[in-house]
Amino acid sequence: TRGEQGLPYGTRLAAMAHLLAAECAHALQDRSARDEHARQALERTQSRRRDELEIREGVQLRVARWAFDDRDVQAALQRLDELPQGVARRTLALRLRLKVTRLAGQSRLALETARLLGKHRAFSESASRSIVRGLVTEWLRTSHDPAQLHKAWTQLDESERRMPEVALQAGERMLALGGDFALVQQWLLPVWEQLVRPGSVLPQELRLRLVLVLERGFHQTPGQPDGVWLARIEAAQMGNPREALLQYLAGVACMHLSLWGKAQQLLRQSLTQLADEALRRRAWAALARLAEQREDGAAALEAWRQAARG
Repeated sequence: TRGEQGLPYGTRLAAMAHLLAAECAHALQDRSARDEHARQALERTQSRRRDELEIREGVQLRVARWAFDDRDVQAALQRLDELPQGVARRTLALRLRLKVTRLAGQSRLALETARLLGKHRAFSESASRSIVRGLVTEWLRTSHDPAQLHKAWTQLDESERRMPEVALQAGERMLALGGDFALVQQWLLPVWEQLVRPGSVLPQELRLRLVLVLERGFHQTPGQPDGVWLARIEAAQMGNPREALLQYLAGVACMHLSLWGKAQQLLRQSLTQLADEALRRRAWAALARLAEQREDGAAALEAWRQAARG
């Protein structure tokens, strides 16, 4: 105390000493000593002098970090919310907020923070895209009904909605919730355009997911598939006659149009190239149902046997 009164920088020196002691106590997992030293450091930086404000802000940020280290997300969020606006928008504070909100499972708040960090160029472009993509898909996955999911979708940036993984997650979740397949088809159109584009680099995993979600939508939607989409599928299949996924999807669409002969032809053609075992089983099961529809018991039995074998 005498040093604080006798030296022009005494108060700052005492605050920094308490901060250093708090850091040591934190390393030793002595939370009570840590919190007491942090309290005293904050007490000594109550003035509006710039140098003391900087120390105070640093202590506040460290207290939030300690709460995160303790996995006390509510305390960490509270400490972050107490930061002055200018400090809260600094990259260091935003990085910590991103970690805390992710730990708390607050995907929407984490996404907002990740967007700010992207604007600050805190990550590389590819890393920022990966983080945002993961947070968006996580947020969509937690939607509990079609209305909530649709609202979340409308709150996404256009660039986020055009991410194939995001659109597929939204489509899969909407169908799982019993939502509108016509809306799902709108969301999936950019992914479809990537798939059929010449020289497409859409990964095989995403191609397969797209085919499966469209097939599921056809099954869940009463009546015939949408004519525009059928035209797209037919055109894509004819333009890529050796693409097994498109043959399979076109065969499924023909089944829903009661074009039994064409459906059987396309599904059989797809089996020569389909690499995914689950999809091969689905193709054989579809052929079995077609055989049953035309009352060909022997063909149906063989197709079911092949479906069971995979």
